[in-house]
Amino acid sequence: MSRILVTFLVLSSLMACKKEDISNDTGVLNTITSLASYETEIKSGVSLMFFHATWCPKCAAQRPAVEGLTKDSALSKVKIGQVDFEKVQEIVTKYDVLGFPTILIYKDNVLKHEINGQGHSQEKLANLLKALL
Repeated sequence: MSRILVTFLVLSSLMACKKEDISNDTGVLNTITSLASYETEIKSGVSLMFFHATWCPKCAAQRPAVEGLTKDSALSKVKIGQVDFEKVQEIVTKYDVLGFPTILIYKDNVLKHEINGQGHSQEKLANLLKALL
């Protein structure tokens, strides 16, 4: 009986080691789900698009800096969105996003900054955005 219990516990722990959603989706970022909505967001004004995968630890590490931008009153006119790299491939392909996390910053439909990887501070991102306002 104890062998069955141990086997069950081992199998349960192995099954728990699957890809899991580690995003901290607090709803503060506008979720972009189509190419049309992406193009609408970047068409005019300043916008920041955060490309991520929900299971990616590097994306999760970068997320607080991006989400923090939404609380900065000086950036209230900036459109801040998130794109799930795996779910909206038409955007990824059209805009040549090669990996994640990637942050694209636009002004009036013109790409101004492409930031790859993690470790970019909220302050750095805010300064880039403020310079475009």
